[in-house]
Amino acid sequence: MPYPLLHAKAALDELKLAARSAPGIMVGVTIATTALANVPGMGDAKANWNSLAKALEVEYPNLIGNAVFLSRAGWIADDREAFLNAASVFSGDLQKLSGLCYTMEGQVDQVRDAYALYWMEIGLLAATVLGYLLACQAMKLTPHLRAAGEILLARLTLLTNAMIAQKTKVLYGFLAVAGGTLATSSQSLGQLFNIQPTESAAINFERAVIPTDPPSVYLAPKRELPARPKQQQR
Repeated sequence: MPYPLLHAKAALDELKLAARSAPGIMVGVTIATTALANVPGMGDAKANWNSLAKALEVEYPNLIGNAVFLSRAGWIADDREAFLNAASVFSGDLQKLSGLCYTMEGQVDQVRDAYALYWMEIGLLAATVLGYLLACQAMKLTPHLRAAGEILLARLTLLTNAMIAQKTKVLYGFLAVAGGTLATSSQSLGQLFNIQPTESAAINFERAVIPTDPPSVYLAPKRELPARPKQQQR
């Protein structure tokens, strides 16, 4: 079992152990159980976003650069300029997409860290509660401290449940904000895969024809003539 899941399981086990002496703490156990998540899976998602971002940032632009280099000969001047411009625009779009992937990676990482921090705090709380429970149980075994022990045990139960509820509320508040940000980024990512020309700009590649016939009239390229030297004045 991955370490993050072991951490959450250990925290819940300690809370359940505390609930044996204070059954009311099972309310807190139930609340904490709702915050179980696939933290290792978030780590895998983070790594995947990072890998894609790096490929878009380095690997694919290098392929475009190689294509430009290997196809540098045999162009008509205007076609060459158009190709270089298209390659430049495409490379820029790849960089933008890479930045969006890095953003997704960071957001997933923040969510993962939030869950990890939550279970670390729950584990520390459970360990502390177990210590106080031992003190309360010792007081209940003493005749003149039994009433005080019962009162402290009841207060400890209420405080434990309240703290678990508060920490879970903070976690869910963060997740709501992070979820909105992730949704916005995902929407932007989805739009990148749905860009295509429409109406008059649409291209029907099944009917597209590229003419290869030479022009009917040959136009010689314009050349600048050298300037005539000025005659020296006598």
